Amino acid sequence: MPSAKEILRKFTELKTLPHVAIKVTQLVNDDRSTMQDFEEIIKLDPVLVTRLLRLVNSPYFGLSQKVESISKAVVFAGMKQLRNLVAAEGLRGLFKGEDADFSAPKLWMHSATVAILSGMIAKRIFGKDGEDVFLAGIIHDIGLIVENQIAGEALREACKAYREGKGTLIECERNAIGADHAEVGYLLTKDWGLPQEVLGSIKSHHLAKQVKSVSSTASILQLAEFMAGKMQYWAIPGPIEPLPPELTEHVKEKMADYKIIIRDLPGEMVKAKELYESDE
Repeated sequence: MPSAKEILRKFTELKTLPHVAIKVTQLVNDDRSTMQDFEEIIKLDPVLVTRLLRLVNSPYFGLSQKVESISKAVVFAGMKQLRNLVAAEGLRGLFKGEDADFSAPKLWMHSATVAILSGMIAKRIFGKDGEDVFLAGIIHDIGLIVENQIAGEALREACKAYREGKGTLIECERNAIGADHAEVGYLLTKDWGLPQEVLGSIKSHHLAKQVKSVSSTASILQLAEFMAGKMQYWAIPGPIEPLPPELTEHVKEKMADYKIIIRDLPGEMVKAKELYESDE
């Protein structure tokens, strides 16, 4: 069976994150970067310009006046929001193709739901900036797309075993493929210049026992994925993995707040549709 690195080596020859997304991420990490630097990168891509203008003029921002210039749109969006928009735009095209055993579009919808839920949890429950956890949500299952392109038949075997309750998704992947999507996703993204907490959450979002803090990016991602599964926004249908005890206790303590998040999710998804919906 191929290792995660061998799977990734084949995938890298097919597709990687677009240069513009990596460049924007580098700018976010550079204290010397200016909004003009972001504008210079964004304006080179007409598709990104269109989506950015639609985003800042959408209910997601709720501005009273229409924004028509790239420079103003960049300022209103902010650095991390731009990074998330560019990452989503770059990754969306990978999530295509479906059959009875695996649906890439459903996986994209799951990723978008987890991203939005993660942002809501970060802001509403923990009073944190929700942009990094949103990015983690969008990217966390990218390893499944790699496996689908390189080891599609084995992935479908793993999905079938998972649906039949023969183990966790990670266990079924390792048995059928020799690697799992969390490891593959981490190896793919570790050179993209992402925040360390985002990278760590990609690698550990199925390792339920490793809870260092209920407010960490990894924990928020676990909470969001659990909630998305309960609402049937799942990546792959199958048994929903239980939350670790620390997160279960946390949810019980904050149940009223989480019920409000669930109530508000459909509206938030409509507001944020420019971040994840396809133009097709």
